[in-house]
Amino acid sequence: MTDDASLLSPEIALRLARLSLVARKLASARRAGRRRTRRVGSGIETIDLRAYTPGDETRRIAWHAYARLERLLIRLVADEAPLRLTLVVDQSASMGFGSPTKLRQAARIAAGFAAVALGGEDRVAVAGVRPVTGRAGLPRVLAALERVSADGKTDLPGAVRTVLEQSPGRGLCVILSDFFEPHGVLAGAREARKHGHDVALVEVLAPFEIDPPDLDGMDLEDEETGELIEMPPTGTRERFVEALAAHRAAIDEAARFVDASVVRTTTAEPFETIVTRALSAGVLGGAPRPRGDETEPRS
Repeated sequence: MTDDASLLSPEIALRLARLSLVARKLASARRAGRRRTRRVGSGIETIDLRAYTPGDETRRIAWHAYARLERLLIRLVADEAPLRLTLVVDQSASMGFGSPTKLRQAARIAAGFAAVALGGEDRVAVAGVRPVTGRAGLPRVLAALERVSADGKTDLPGAVRTVLEQSPGRGLCVILSDFFEPHGVLAGAREARKHGHDVALVEVLAPFEIDPPDLDGMDLEDEETGELIEMPPTGTRERFVEALAAHRAAIDEAARFVDASVVRTTTAEPFETIVTRALSAGVLGGAPRPRGDETEPRS
């Protein structure tokens, strides 16, 4: 993928237009009463159960399930109200790596989600602008995403809290990050859950970070601290791959605890493909997703 200078380039505009076609289909389905989400909503038909997490409304506890299983579970009901989509992009220094950068790719994915949600008559909130609705609100969202920069450490829980306070009410919070600061990402996810939101986590990495070359004996610089890290003389790549697998497994386990879906991609994948995969997995409420859903990038 080329590193376009702007999210508003002709190429990006065409891709967003294609995503808007998908959005109109979703909007039509919702008007016909067919678009249901797995969110804790105002409906009365229970369609699933999930584990209780702090902040959930106690009136949604499935006491009949507790009597059988001695576990606190929350009833998920059919909710056909417009989606409230909150987008939070990690702006830590490590997001400035890659070509295009991970931050630019994350902003494009967020733009794609916004285009689909707004085209589908939903409400979108992003840091720096008041929540918007309708396709006319997309330029404001894009302008805010243009302003994001990888300028240091990001207080993701604080960022999530700020955006959610701008757009009260339940909905879906999407956090886009490289997950290099997992405690911050997961704390942000818990903050969203505390506000009653469903959560989707989007991992954006550069291909180099997934499939590195031979790094034996090299010195690498930490993007955020500037610290030089000396690689061992042998076996570096194998250790890196094992460490990444363990890191991802830990993220997945923590994500399941807050019933968050995980989408993984790289800076090499076209952003509209990522958004389409996320839609297919039900991330934006297009279809109920199975518990513990995880989508992987295509090779």
